[in-house]
Amino acid sequence: MNTSTRSHIFVQVASVLLLLLATFLVLYFMGAFKPKTTSHRTTFQVDASGGYALITLKTAQDMVQPAQVLTVPWRKEMTLPSGTEVYLTAANPSQTGELSCTISLDNQTWKTDKKQAPQDGVACAGIVP
Repeated sequence: MNTSTRSHIFVQVASVLLLLLATFLVLYFMGAFKPKTTSHRTTFQVDASGGYALITLKTAQDMVQPAQVLTVPWRKEMTLPSGTEVYLTAANPSQTGELSCTISLDNQTWKTDKKQAPQDGVACAGIVP
């Protein structure tokens, strides 16, 4: 094997190794090797311009907040595992002004709904990723 052939093979092997390293670095910085999050800090919030709202919060099979008229802004925080179904509904008994609900995961807005009177109900729901 002459020097030219060895140099050519070396360049080919080095190119393949460089390509593999670049692929690994791209995947690494995209988070492909990070462990999956198995739970999220979940924040439920309801706001209404009338000062109170009829609020119901359900997670999977548990009724966390049965339908009750509560003062707003209302907020509830909990840690929920991935795959948990969540349902937040609110109604504005005064049927005036604005009503909104928001569900945030790890301090990032995930679900939101906003209505203006005379529409009196909002709903935010989903499955925690």
